Amino acid sequence: MLDFWLPLFASIIACGVLVVTKAKHLKFTGAGDDTSAVQASHTVPTPRIGGVAVMTGMVTGALVGLLQGHTTYLVLLLTGLPMFLTGLGEDLFRHISTKVRYLATVVSAAIAVWVTGIWITTADSYGLEWAFALPPLAILITLFVVASYCHAFNLIDGLNGLASGTGILIAVGLAGIAVQSGQQEIVSMCMITAVSIAGFFIFNFPFGRIFLGDGGAYIIGYMLTWIGLVILHLEPATSTWALFLVFFWPLADTLFAIYRRLSRGVSLDTADRLHFHQVVLRGLEIFFLGRNKRSTANPLATSVLLPVIAVPIFTGVYLWNNPLASFLALVFFGFAFVLSYRIGIRAAQARLRRPGAKQENTRVQPAE
Repeated sequence: MLDFWLPLFASIIACGVLVVTKAKHLKFTGAGDDTSAVQASHTVPTPRIGGVAVMTGMVTGALVGLLQGHTTYLVLLLTGLPMFLTGLGEDLFRHISTKVRYLATVVSAAIAVWVTGIWITTADSYGLEWAFALPPLAILITLFVVASYCHAFNLIDGLNGLASGTGILIAVGLAGIAVQSGQQEIVSMCMITAVSIAGFFIFNFPFGRIFLGDGGAYIIGYMLTWIGLVILHLEPATSTWALFLVFFWPLADTLFAIYRRLSRGVSLDTADRLHFHQVVLRGLEIFFLGRNKRSTANPLATSVLLPVIAVPIFTGVYLWNNPLASFLALVFFGFAFVLSYRIGIRAAQARLRRPGAKQENTRVQPAE
């Protein structure tokens, strides 16, 4: 049980220290103008270095595992350092471009492939299997998948508890697959990740005393992605489509964001307020809460979304070794995501067009 209690306490203590000493470091860690960012959902400057607490918990868990002869988690954490430090640099200095951060993630993933000898070797698709039979191409695809998913996880970090709650759910889902495939070390890795995030979650939800920042979002996405790849490597019967279900929400939100930006003819790294969680947030304000209730709408939106996010995750766990069923489920959830998004946008627009309707906080832009 020390495997789990120690990283949990380490994360809680580190987060508590950062929150209590906020006044001393906020000018460096809070980026005082972040409340005016187009994608912001908070109202007061807040430290953005919660990733330090998450990493503290993960390192503690990795060292406990090392004493028990388990090295994989520590190795993966060490390979993630270039990415984590670059993300943390962005949290502190706000002058590191998206391209540089993406490259740092690719570098970390490349080091992990080199050290572990693990990369994606199957796709559960006869049309794509040829690509994964060629190691150089398969490695490039692996680097792309890892780097892209880390940034996808960063994109959903827009509400109190959303990214961290999603990370906990994914970690538990991966643990469920590992249990069914008999991978006890992987179960421990999943739970260390979950409790390390949970220590931060306590301070982030519902009041947002501290935020993950880029470093925190990246390291959570990185460790979860690599745990999924290790599961696939150790148990080839695991369906890649089932893993996509477990990782569904950040992936779906990012792909739809890419589609939105391409269709509008803007750069892919242009921030907007049209992510699914932001639509839910403003929908709650428009239909139920009214203006100037952001402190209530923010955690309430997370409370609405987390049960929804859990559904494809636990579907993936249930269908972990059934490629056809998990593929069909993935298609279903993809359609449901897009359809519900469009319905939400149009309902909000219709409500705001009603005579006498209040213009709540911010207008809802047209659906693409």
